[in-house]
Amino acid sequence: MAASSSDDFAVLLDKNSDVYKEVCYDLKLGLQGHPASDIHIWQIDNPQANVSFDRRTANMLTLQCWTDCGALDSSNQMDDICRRGFVFPANGSGMHFNHGNIKLDDSVESFMDEQTPEATSGGAGKQQHFYIFSEVGVGRPYIIDSGAERRKPVGYDSLYLSKKVMDDDGDGVISAEEYEAIVGTEGKDPASYEHEYVITDPTQVLPKYVVRFAADLEPDEDEEMSDPLKVYDRYDFFDPVLYRPVSLRDKMIGSHSMGEAANHKLVSMGDAYNAAILESKKDDPIVQQKKKGIMDELNKIDDKMRAINLNFATVEEKLYNILKESLATLKDEVNCKTKILLSTELEFRRKLEQLDNADQWLERQRTELSQTGFLEAWRQHTNMTSKMCSEVSAETSVLGSLEANLAIEGGVKIVTDNGEPLMSTSGMPRVGGFDVVTNNAGTTELRQQLFADANAGATMTTGTVKKDLVSNLSADKVAAAVQATSVSSISGSHSASNPIPTISGMPYNPPNFLASGEGKMMDNDAWTQSLQKSMGVGGEGLGGLTGSPAPPPPAKLMGGGISGQSPALYTPQTQVPNPYLVPPSPVNMSKSYVPARQMAQVASHFSQFSLSALAERKMRQLSVAPNDQMIFRGSAIVGPTDARNLYYSIPFISNLPTTSLCYSTRMHERSIKALQRSVLNVMAPTMVIIRSGEYIFGGYATDPWKFDGSRGGNPKGFLFSVTLDCKIPYHGRQKDSQSGVLGGMAGRRHDCMWSGPDFMGFGIKDLCLRGDFRMCSSEIEHSYSVGCEMKSQEAKCFLAGSPIFVADEIEVWSVQN
Repeated sequence: MAASSSDDFAVLLDKNSDVYKEVCYDLKLGLQGHPASDIHIWQIDNPQANVSFDRRTANMLTLQCWTDCGALDSSNQMDDICRRGFVFPANGSGMHFNHGNIKLDDSVESFMDEQTPEATSGGAGKQQHFYIFSEVGVGRPYIIDSGAERRKPVGYDSLYLSKKVMDDDGDGVISAEEYEAIVGTEGKDPASYEHEYVITDPTQVLPKYVVRFAADLEPDEDEEMSDPLKVYDRYDFFDPVLYRPVSLRDKMIGSHSMGEAANHKLVSMGDAYNAAILESKKDDPIVQQKKKGIMDELNKIDDKMRAINLNFATVEEKLYNILKESLATLKDEVNCKTKILLSTELEFRRKLEQLDNADQWLERQRTELSQTGFLEAWRQHTNMTSKMCSEVSAETSVLGSLEANLAIEGGVKIVTDNGEPLMSTSGMPRVGGFDVVTNNAGTTELRQQLFADANAGATMTTGTVKKDLVSNLSADKVAAAVQATSVSSISGSHSASNPIPTISGMPYNPPNFLASGEGKMMDNDAWTQSLQKSMGVGGEGLGGLTGSPAPPPPAKLMGGGISGQSPALYTPQTQVPNPYLVPPSPVNMSKSYVPARQMAQVASHFSQFSLSALAERKMRQLSVAPNDQMIFRGSAIVGPTDARNLYYSIPFISNLPTTSLCYSTRMHERSIKALQRSVLNVMAPTMVIIRSGEYIFGGYATDPWKFDGSRGGNPKGFLFSVTLDCKIPYHGRQKDSQSGVLGGMAGRRHDCMWSGPDFMGFGIKDLCLRGDFRMCSSEIEHSYSVGCEMKSQEAKCFLAGSPIFVADEIEVWSVQN
């Protein structure tokens, strides 16, 4: 630098200057503790570039970025950058700029001239690193995949490179799980702060400093000196006015020996240090207010995302309705033409059969009649065949008028309801016409019905309820399925479901629930207080509801789920029911109960969370399939298919986990105490499976249960609904007064799981088992979410059909990897 022509554009900074110290602090923050010494900083002075940058980035977000000089090509030499800035590629692809942490490349060679004083003094023999410190105007960034086309939409200033593939499964839609995988910060170390942008306009980048440093450990210059002769140069005092350390030499004959500085009251370095430590531990109200504002904006994004998903589901359903009506017209027209052809062919074949019949009768007459009789029969035969051959068929004209002339007129175009242009080109007509889906693996039940093979009599399984969607007489069923109920159509006035005739061959009625007054839900903090009461903290525990005991279950029960599923498909061999452990009697029926068939229509709008689809995808990724007989073997709640779907929803990569039963209401006492004794020593993840009436659901916990009132778990945990075929991931954005408090101060805590002496739950209030399981509760969208509106009827009834429910059967399985 010193021997180059860039001296006019780069000035070496004094190490005691505020600018030098500020850049040094940014460097050490970027290196995140990596030792650096021999730091030299040159300030780039280019007035013309400053004017262009200020004009281009006015009112634009600017970030400080580090550029490794060793990674630049020949068109961007360090001296040239100081003189005229960065030169961008001519193809318009732009340049990458990293904001945040610095990744050191030890293979970078020194850029210093061996004859320069800098190279021969402090930096000789050390690995030198050169970085350009720039102000970059990112403005409004638009996210893209790292390998995607770098096309910047109108209204955006830069491109943001996603660290993960946005559409990981390649289905053309960014699902909620893929969305959370990109934006989720739960469990992420703040020290890994790093973001990469692509800038296409050179005037949005202003090189400010050239920084050279050695990546090895050297003693700090302000290190306390042990040489007694240098005690006068040791910093023993601190000037709070100038905010700088002061040595004894400075105080006696230096900067603080005369002038205004001599009147400043000095404090000892130790006192200044201790005061700074105490002040740094206090919460900055400005920072806290900023964080609160950001969280408010994130909540708005969540609300907007739910609205967009609901709008997508509504428009998608309308498209399927339009397609269904067009397909119905097409089928009617084809059936009409087919019947015409069938009628015509039958008439021609009748004529052919008539002639064959006459010829066969004549053959018989030749052998049976006398000469006189045959002559008369022959005359009658020739007269009859003559008439038959002289007949003119009206069917011949039909073939001339019947044409294969059906076509599509017009099209479907996606627009905005306010007339504004689309934000993407996805609404433009595709070249080559429509891409017709011909398989039966659509995203909704309606699509599966429309494209299923009618001659095959295909069936579809939703949860454990098997529905005959297509048959030779399926027109009425398809018409009924099209009448989809809107997500917001469920109200509190639902009638109770009809009793289920049988479950696995045994008569059963759905359990009743609390009345609406008794089942009133509380806010998060009140919910926390109620759980603390059940733990015996600050109040009486919640007592169970009384009622007459229900008759004991039959001694012989088959496994398996919902009515209509054959008992012979899966027979548990390991569980022996205890006839004395009977389920609790039902309590009052809640007016808010939603039957499973109605809730399934709500779940159909969240098909991206399909439990079976996720399991099928994972089965395709694994080359070794586990033995179905060993997956949740002996479960009295789920059958083999549902057990397989749950198994493949467990987060594992290659090693197949094993499952073993820890607790079952058929084998153990029906209480949270008994469940606690059964799982307290289980140091592995657990799968909790619950049946309440016609609903089968539960959750997967990654950490051991402690039952001490603490919260914890890992975001890889999830809730699920077998009945609705839905996996509900953890998002953890909703917090209450206990979030981050319960569970101690050791590290970050999540709200994935929460348990105490008399309760066991997932999330803040998403799913909770209490006492003797008479008064369990559920309301998703607090810690686990699929996109329902917070505190809505759908969120409260999604898992069990009601916010308060009786758990008829519970199983807890350990999952050993």
